[in-house]
Amino acid sequence: MIAALVIVMTGCSVPGFTVQYTIKISSTLGGTVTDPGEGLFRYDAGTVVNLVAEPELGYEFGAWTSNAGTIADVYDATTTITLNQNYYFVIAHFVE
Repeated sequence: MIAALVIVMTGCSVPGFTVQYTIKISSTLGGTVTDPGEGLFRYDAGTVVNLVAEPELGYEFGAWTSNAGTIADVYDATTTITLNQNYYFVIAHFVE
């Protein structure tokens, strides 16, 4: 006799295991993201990450774009994003 056991884990936590998500942060020509920087970062689920964009001389911050709906204020160069799913991207846009 062959028996199959299927376990569905919804909302289950495993001791010692923390869910982490990846975020890719970049910028367009005319400035940089100074906090947390640019590149790939991993954070625990639910983390609120500070985002700070600084324009170069002759540019100003325009907006943040992302596949996340959790940026506090997309028009503020200093804002936050809450990580609640995997692989967000965030881009700081600068204009002349």
